[in-house]
Amino acid sequence: MKLFLKYNGGYGDAGFDVLDETACLKYSVSVQTEKNRQKIIIKNLNQQIVAEIFNKNLVIRYFSVRCSGHLYVLVPIIKECFAFIIYGSTYRFLGDISAGSFSLIDVDKSPVMTQKKCWSSFGDGFELHIFNAEQELFAVSCAICAAMYLSAADSKPQMVGEG
Repeated sequence: MKLFLKYNGGYGDAGFDVLDETACLKYSVSVQTEKNRQKIIIKNLNQQIVAEIFNKNLVIRYFSVRCSGHLYVLVPIIKECFAFIIYGSTYRFLGDISAGSFSLIDVDKSPVMTQKKCWSSFGDGFELHIFNAEQELFAVSCAICAAMYLSAADSKPQMVGEG
């Protein structure tokens, strides 16, 4: 299945739209900033919360993802390119997150999702290919975490919520 993740500054602090192949909205993503964290809420078309992500910046910036009845923690590691370690899952990242192009694979090397930058009639954003439909929300959450982490890395170092 193919989805598109597009930045949309229209939801409070910031947000994203997740579109399907026909450019129809599938999920809306809003970001609420508090003192030293951000709460990212993913809602379906019925405005039901289907996933939550907490972006915390303590010693390092990390993400807690709650979706499909599971809790995952994505902790960034920095080498020549950005990558995350995922606690609570057997998945791992391959590729260059800083370029917006990466894959999420399982321990047996089967693909869960791939992401690449795209420019289309939907606007600038990311194209997601999701191979495991059961992990759709987690794959979308990982793409949002990568986009949020990169946007924070592009700005000057500061605590989340400072301005």
